[in-house]
Amino acid sequence: MSDPMRPRIFVQFLDKPFIEPTRGDMINELRFYKALMTFADVYYNDHLLHPDGTFEIRPDKLYAPSRDYDLYYVRANAELFKSLPHPKVTMALPYNEEMFAIADALIVTTQAWKDLLGSNGASDPDHAFLQKWYPKGFKTSSKIVNIRQSIDALFLKEISPQDRFEARAMTTGAGVFGFFGRVTDETIPQTLMRAIQTAKSRAKDTSPLLSAFAGNIRIALPKDSLNLGTVPYEKMPALLSGCLATLGQECADSSYLGSGKILDSMAVGTPIVSRRNLVREEQLGADYPGLFDTQEEANEIIWKLCDGSDFSTELSNYLLERRNMFTPTSNGAFIRQALEQAHMLPARQPS
Repeated sequence: MSDPMRPRIFVQFLDKPFIEPTRGDMINELRFYKALMTFADVYYNDHLLHPDGTFEIRPDKLYAPSRDYDLYYVRANAELFKSLPHPKVTMALPYNEEMFAIADALIVTTQAWKDLLGSNGASDPDHAFLQKWYPKGFKTSSKIVNIRQSIDALFLKEISPQDRFEARAMTTGAGVFGFFGRVTDETIPQTLMRAIQTAKSRAKDTSPLLSAFAGNIRIALPKDSLNLGTVPYEKMPALLSGCLATLGQECADSSYLGSGKILDSMAVGTPIVSRRNLVREEQLGADYPGLFDTQEEANEIIWKLCDGSDFSTELSNYLLERRNMFTPTSNGAFIRQALEQAHMLPARQPS
């Protein structure tokens, strides 16, 4: 039974009767809901969602709201969104002219994205991100709310010895640089692929180094790479912990959208190497030593992760401390404040 003292929030993703962590967009949605659940009762498709992402009774069809809610959040379902009362909000991707016109606010996951949509440069044809996702001259809601991204509590749990053993076997015992998720010509970090090749030449076979890929792989992988295929979600913390480091993608989206994969690595303390941009600085911090601007800097970071120095431990300790910003509880407090300030939720009454 829900708590009458907590806000009630209705959520819906596309036209799916229920939601599971089987692909990137649904994983990110569930993490958002779990952060909301730290301060609100969240009803997916009008059914109360438990903190572990399960239902008492899993719905098998779509349901209209059977009660009043304090807030309605719908992603990519225009017909449902039009039928709902206010206040209602939607994610700022994908673009839908009807939904954007009637939304009380648009939800984004980074400050860089919020600033871009709220600026006069929103129709600037020079922005590859905007060209890809939004029509020229599109209109935004008057309010844009940054919810940030959350770490899934699964990645904060202790990893079992069995899972660690399986992960080590998957990576063949080599020093592995992992790139996980959608693997395409657009997303693969070519700067870091070159840096890994440079490190392999420099190591002269004294330390086997490999790049490893898992997820939605749509291209031929670089020579001597590991293709790990599709890895079950619950096995990802162990796989990440078995990597020397993980690699950030370098496409236009990475300059504005946050990355759950960055937070996954942060959660388990695995070093991250990525090209510097505003979003990476938001999530990792501007002073994070694993960010690079040039090929030469990327080469040096990759090599320092391979040479047995304390650099890896330095990065790991940094990330383990910073992850406290993105736990469900911490980010839930951040989201609640953002929604209240945007008047999307009633302000809390003083106790």
